[in-house]
Amino acid sequence: MSTQQLDVKKSWRAIRRHRWIVAAVAAVGLLGGVAAGFLVPPLHTATSLVVLPPPPTTDAQKAVGTQSTDTQVFIAESEPVLKSAGQNLNPPLSTEVVRSRVKVTAVTEDVIKIDAKGTTASQSMALANAVAGVYLVFVTTDQNLPGDLGKKTGARVLEQATTARGGNVPIHLGIYGLLGALIGAIVGSIGVLAKERGDRRLRLRDEIADAVGLPVLASVSSYQANDVSDWTYLLEHYSPTAIEAWGLRKTLHHLGLDVKGQGPVSLAVISFAGDDKALPLGPQLAALATSIGISTSIVVDSHHEPSGDTTLSIHLVVVDRDDPVVVGSEATTNTIVALSAGIVTAEELARLAVAAAADDRSIDGIVVTDPDPTDRTIGRVSQSMRRSSSRLPSLLTGTARRTK
Repeated sequence: MSTQQLDVKKSWRAIRRHRWIVAAVAAVGLLGGVAAGFLVPPLHTATSLVVLPPPPTTDAQKAVGTQSTDTQVFIAESEPVLKSAGQNLNPPLSTEVVRSRVKVTAVTEDVIKIDAKGTTASQSMALANAVAGVYLVFVTTDQNLPGDLGKKTGARVLEQATTARGGNVPIHLGIYGLLGALIGAIVGSIGVLAKERGDRRLRLRDEIADAVGLPVLASVSSYQANDVSDWTYLLEHYSPTAIEAWGLRKTLHHLGLDVKGQGPVSLAVISFAGDDKALPLGPQLAALATSIGISTSIVVDSHHEPSGDTTLSIHLVVVDRDDPVVVGSEATTNTIVALSAGIVTAEELARLAVAAAADDRSIDGIVVTDPDPTDRTIGRVSQSMRRSSSRLPSLLTGTARRTK
């Protein structure tokens, strides 16, 4: 099966067309994100400040070995300090966990800040103070560190961690939920686009017209006939709305079948099997023609309803997608193809055109029922003219849908 190339417009139309699928996947992502938020609890953050002695002012003081701010940050984040700080907690934390939760930065040339995170406010404060305390032990005593960094500096705690910030559960769950929904929407969109690449069905009126070089005469809203009662109502009591009547009237007008007092004429409406939205077009046209004073009958397998002489006979012809056969059908004055958007492929439509030509039947045009809401094309401008012209007429809205 060949695939179609998707540009930005086609991709956006595909996503809009399957927006409920994308929304459903995004909702699953939202729930998954919230669940992940419960599994990964929010972390509180506490801060402890340590002040270093003022920088040396003489060469003799420099020789004593007072360390720079970068050196003190390195010491505070070294493994011996973090390991000791983690062991001083209750319950104790491993060095890897402490390293992932502690961040030491130089605020000024003589102040370093120790940020520590914990699952509770008390744990974050205890960890920040523990790191500050262990760091002071190393830099204010003669204990040695690798590289002999543990020299006396005169550092002291400027501010102990007494409060913690963050850890708001609703905000935490909201962030995780939004991230999950965003990931779900992206995954859903990718899935829709992947499926759309393998979908060769024609959805736009210009695509339908270009497939066989026939114009789209009109676009109408279909009548939803799902069971016998619906078909009975359609055949006996159907009355089109103003918008439906205008679309149906345009179809008859393009074919020259809306003139009162003309001689007997006939129209074949060919539709594909399984296209339930296009099948009711023939009875809809018959109802419209009757409402404007043109006596009309519907012909199915040589059976006329109502019987007798009428001005317009509408023949309903249903063909198979893979092997359309129109040979043997009664000859008619005009022939149109009724199909709904997103039902047939270009190959299936071309096979129907070939079958009609084999029966010496000329197709006058196509009527699209229930066009795609995102379709802004009209299907009446040839492909060559569209390519040579920068400004083309466009359909601003789709057809209105009947509500029952």
